[in-house]
Amino acid sequence: MVGFISATYWFIKSIVQPFIAHFLDTKKGEKDDFKFLFFGLLLANIVPFGYLFVSQLWHIFLLEAFRGLCMACVVPAWSGIFTRHIDKGWEAFSWSIESTALGLAAAFAAAFGGLLASFLGFEVVFVLISLFGLTASFLLLKIRRQLFPRDHFEFKVPLVEKPEKQF
Repeated sequence: MVGFISATYWFIKSIVQPFIAHFLDTKKGEKDDFKFLFFGLLLANIVPFGYLFVSQLWHIFLLEAFRGLCMACVVPAWSGIFTRHIDKGWEAFSWSIESTALGLAAAFAAAFGGLLASFLGFEVVFVLISLFGLTASFLLLKIRRQLFPRDHFEFKVPLVEKPEKQF
């Protein structure tokens, strides 16, 4: 069943995500992206609390379908905002740092979550996951003023001029 539950999340996210991405691409500016990012993340971070109240298997399927829908809002919104703020010439490096940071955070969370589950139980882990996630969601509010319309793109770091070749 775990495989089908995971498949439910990925299926819903994968089917809905391109439609949300298309919608976000048709809107000018980043306010809509930020709203989808913030509210999608906020709602997705409530899902682990839901696990505390599960009494039937279908509840888990429903929670994961809801999380898939929420993350279908988060991923294209975050990707769009992140991409528009990357300095020209540093796209691959910037995306590698973003991916590395997520990977290291996931590794730490998995190890620490496993230890907590062993010593304190899954209920504590579910509550902490939601609390940390909700905190991260609200921290996004601190960056909303740094967003700008797409037609007002400026590089944040001045481009370095290449030295002239000497022959």
